[in-house]
Amino acid sequence: MRTVITNEKDERFLKLVEELDMGYYQRIGDELSKYDEYNSFSTPHVVILLMDFDRSIACASYRILDDDCVEFKRVYVKKEYRKKRIAFKLIKKLEKDIIKKGFKYSYIVTGKNNVAAIKLYEKLDYFKIPNIKGFENDSTVISMKKCF
Repeated sequence: MRTVITNEKDERFLKLVEELDMGYYQRIGDELSKYDEYNSFSTPHVVILLMDFDRSIACASYRILDDDCVEFKRVYVKKEYRKKRIAFKLIKKLEKDIIKKGFKYSYIVTGKNNVAAIKLYEKLDYFKIPNIKGFENDSTVISMKKCF
């Protein structure tokens, strides 16, 4: 397996994002549409893909919020590849890039009931904070932060 650094326009990434969104839709239904603007790729993203030969099997991305901060988005691992610490490793790899570029901290927003994701982020030393801008009144999500 190998990793590829790309951007939010990469078709391999977009296919994984479609799968991710389908999973969310199955869990929360039409409520997902309220996050369409937030989940759009209107700003550039740095994307990492994990490839198993020519097949993309996992992804993670981040976008720059300001000179000090990035936000992780669209972390996904295909079902048959889960429980192998893949998401953990992808985020760690992106964090190295983030630190090298001089960012001081990162945010992650995830579903309040997404226990697996919350546990993953806690293992990566993220801690819960009041919801970030745009989510202040959304009781279905939590925001997390990590300082570098």
